[in-house]
Amino acid sequence: MAADQRPLLICFDDSEPSRRAIAEAGRLFPGARAVVLHVWASIESTAAYRYSAAGASGVLKDAMDELDVAGQRAAQEIAEQGARLARDAGLDAEALAVEVENHASSSVAEEAERLDASAVVMGSRGLGPLQSLALGGFSTSALHRLHRPVLVVPAE
Repeated sequence: MAADQRPLLICFDDSEPSRRAIAEAGRLFPGARAVVLHVWASIESTAAYRYSAAGASGVLKDAMDELDVAGQRAAQEIAEQGARLARDAGLDAEALAVEVENHASSSVAEEAERLDASAVVMGSRGLGPLQSLALGGFSTSALHRLHRPVLVVPAE
C-alpha cells in the first residue's frame, strides 16, 4: 500500500447504516487507507444558534464548557470505534472527530477537501423521497456539497 494513497473518508455516527457503510467500504476497497470521521456539535454553539445564548456567562458558561469537553471526548471515542471497525473490515484506518462549524455535511465536505479524499463513504437511513425532502437527509445534503465521488450505502 503506497503511503501517499489518498484516503477514503468514511462518515461514522455509530448507527447501523454507518456500520454497514464501513463494512461495504472494506469489501469494495480492501486494504485502502481510510479516515473514519465523526462530526459533533458543541453545546455552546448549538445553544447560541438555537437560543441566542452566545452571551451566557458564569455557571451556565462553565457548565456548557464542561459538557463540550465531555462531548469532544465522546466524539473521539466514537471515531476510534469506527476506525476499529474499519480495521476489522480490512481497511488501514485512522479516527478523526471534528466539531461542526455550520452544518454536518459542510464539515464533511471541508474535511474531504482538506484530506484530498479519493471518495466519501456514508450510510443512508433509507428515508423515502418525501421524508428526505421534509427532513433534509444528511446523505442528500452531503451529495450537494461534496465535489468528490460519493458512495452512499443504502439501508437494508
